[in-house]
Amino acid sequence: MKKFSFFNKISTKIAMSFSLTFVLTLLVLNLIIYISVTTHTNTLEQSLVIARKEVILGEVNNILSSSPRLGEEEISNIIDKATSHRDQIYVNFKFPNKTYQSFKKISLPYTIDIDQVGEYHFIKLKKNRFFYLNTMVKAPSGEKIYIQLISDLKSSDSLIDALTSTMLLIDLAGFIFAIVTGVFFAKKTLKPINSIADTAELINRHNLNKRIEASNHDDEIGRLIKVINDMMERLERSFENQTKFISDASHELRTPLSIINGYVDLLNQWGVGNKELTEEALSSIKEEIFNMTDLMEKLLFIAREENTRYNLNSTDVDVPSLLKRVYKEFKMIDKKHAYSIHNIPEFHGFIDEKLILQAVRAIIENSIKYTPKNKQITISCEKGKSHFKIIVSDEGIGIPKKHIPKLFNRFYRVDEARTKDTGGNGLGLSIVKSIVDIHNGNIFIDSEVNKGTTVTLKLPIQ
Repeated sequence: MKKFSFFNKISTKIAMSFSLTFVLTLLVLNLIIYISVTTHTNTLEQSLVIARKEVILGEVNNILSSSPRLGEEEISNIIDKATSHRDQIYVNFKFPNKTYQSFKKISLPYTIDIDQVGEYHFIKLKKNRFFYLNTMVKAPSGEKIYIQLISDLKSSDSLIDALTSTMLLIDLAGFIFAIVTGVFFAKKTLKPINSIADTAELINRHNLNKRIEASNHDDEIGRLIKVINDMMERLERSFENQTKFISDASHELRTPLSIINGYVDLLNQWGVGNKELTEEALSSIKEEIFNMTDLMEKLLFIAREENTRYNLNSTDVDVPSLLKRVYKEFKMIDKKHAYSIHNIPEFHGFIDEKLILQAVRAIIENSIKYTPKNKQITISCEKGKSHFKIIVSDEGIGIPKKHIPKLFNRFYRVDEARTKDTGGNGLGLSIVKSIVDIHNGNIFIDSEVNKGTTVTLKLPIQ
């Protein structure tokens, strides 16, 4: 079995496709989670700072409502109260001449226009992110007091970084899991296909009985296995038929060739001076050549029908006229039997006239061979909605029931001894069956020993 490179295997391609799809789905989901968490965290930080701002402004306004300015003690109390929480929010106050800072790690800008009061900003310094909000209050003395609230986002960012790292690890683990799972299921899914390939490599013309192990699953692969097994069965049957056909054909040709060879040897031994012997030899040789010609024509017809499917030359045929023609022909050439024709309705059928004529003649020729002298041979017809029947019945010797299913096999004879007396090569009914089959019709035989046989051809009208 040919070994494929790893990346050329269908199982690898399926596994990689599955893995990439799985990982891309994870990445999209993780991106959505990351954006949602980041947005929610930022919104929460903003809400906390804004809420703290409102508290501080409330206290500042309370103080300024009873005093023209803020004292250092009041500012210190406000700063201590604002920074006593765990949320790492700091407050800076900036007066025209002095600044009070509870957060001295970095210096953030204070300058804002009066119409920007209340706006918030994010800034990243030294790998840390900060959120700050600048606002301004006017004292009764007209002094501008800038208040700056700062939120250190280090803890939030650490949480987001941990979440990002976790999601990346999950993506990596998911990718590995997807590859392993994909390879496992791909190999399991494609195992029947490998079995098909292995079995196909073992099959040759001498080993057509091999079959692919049937799948227990009712899926596409199970259907494929069934189709291939059915095909192999047909091939096996075809090869068996072909072998039998060649063997039978060789056997049929051997007898006339032996007869011809015998007469040639006889003429060679005794010479052509013996007129009576010469005439007998030439007559027998001529008869055997005729038999071989007839046999070869029938074999060629069967070969054409099987190998290329006979091209029907279907036309609109007056079926009653065709049957009456056959009736007149046999009534004229065969004086040993009585012929009758009845129940012939007027209708036309879309058939190949030449082939149907050949089939009906072959059936009547069989009736002639196996019907005693002065017995009746009858031709009749029945018309249905979509089919019509051509019926040929005789008062012949009949056929045992056990032989009827085999009558359409090539070279099959009910009685070899009887065939020597009547002639024939066992191909007539096989050809009739082929003609009926290519018309998508059916043939039926009903027979009783010593009473007669009825052959029915059922053919579509259109």
